[in-house]
Amino acid sequence: MYVRFHYIQKGRGFPLSKPKLLELDIVRGIAILAVLLIHGTSTPRVELPLGTQSHTMYFAINNLSYFPVQAFVLLSGLVLFYSYYDKWSIRKIPGFYRKRLQYILIPYVLWSCFYYLYDQWLNPDVSVHFSLKEFADLLPWAEAGYHLYFMSLIMQFYALFPLLVTLAQWRPLGRYLWLFGILVQIGYFVYGQYADTPVPHSDRLFVSYFALFCIGGSIGMNYERIVEWLNRNIWWVTAATAAVGFTFLLLSLLAQFGMRFDSWQFELLFNGYPTLVSLSLIWIGRHWLTSAPRWAAALSSLGAVSFGVYFIHPAFLGFYSLHAAVPPGQAWYHLSVWGGIALILFVPWVLVSMLKRVKGSWLLFGK
Repeated sequence: MYVRFHYIQKGRGFPLSKPKLLELDIVRGIAILAVLLIHGTSTPRVELPLGTQSHTMYFAINNLSYFPVQAFVLLSGLVLFYSYYDKWSIRKIPGFYRKRLQYILIPYVLWSCFYYLYDQWLNPDVSVHFSLKEFADLLPWAEAGYHLYFMSLIMQFYALFPLLVTLAQWRPLGRYLWLFGILVQIGYFVYGQYADTPVPHSDRLFVSYFALFCIGGSIGMNYERIVEWLNRNIWWVTAATAAVGFTFLLLSLLAQFGMRFDSWQFELLFNGYPTLVSLSLIWIGRHWLTSAPRWAAALSSLGAVSFGVYFIHPAFLGFYSLHAAVPPGQAWYHLSVWGGIALILFVPWVLVSMLKRVKGSWLLFGK
């Protein structure tokens, strides 16, 4: 199945819309599943004895799932440039920001408030209280919940996008946006290696993920050509994905045993692996739309509610870990771990799917 650039023509024939890329919901579904695997296996990764089969299994699952944040950044760049690049004008800036304020910032503030209070309620040593100053101090860097840092990151990209897409109208930059992003991120990485004082909140700054966003933007501006290229080269792309992923896993495991590696090696793998995963999943998603429609439908359903699942699943995981977790070494330990993963997958999936039918649900789950 090939997605063509069919435009709705009106008046002088200016492009008004492009077809929705249905495969991206499948990619989002797989990416949010990886998020749940990371969070669901984070405890056994650290509490099981190093070197045991169980620890190695959970460590491998956890590490090989380390691509969704980068993938979502790449997808954001892809969708934004795919949707706006061909018809961009300065006049669109107010409408662009209004939509992001309505569908991104408002849900972020509401969920930050929820986790600010909810985490206090879960902690028996803390009395539940609300301090406006304390809460406001948590918002800029998304510190009200451990998973919310992605929101701080993505809002920086939304703030930057109108400038970036305007500059990309200049043909040389538009053509080599991916290279521009890589060079900027390399420059920031080198600066961080030699700076006397570490940059505060460096892991939450857009520049730490800038290459991924620009690579996604380049894919979005040339989507049909990229897909045709993937059709010709998918075997080596998936082989490279597997090779880079297992290299990342091997280095991470060896680091657990005290071996030291240069930071640039992990930086390269941290960005290269998710990029290759994203390309592979785009091709797989397109292929499954026709060859595996049931899998495609299920993952598309999950992908369509992935934003809501992202927001809500830590609440269930936190409660479950506090009241139903089994200590290592006991017979039900593995069942407890996978039961928690099943809980944070299916309950939020069903709950968000139902709530999104309610008017005003965009306040919590965006659009």
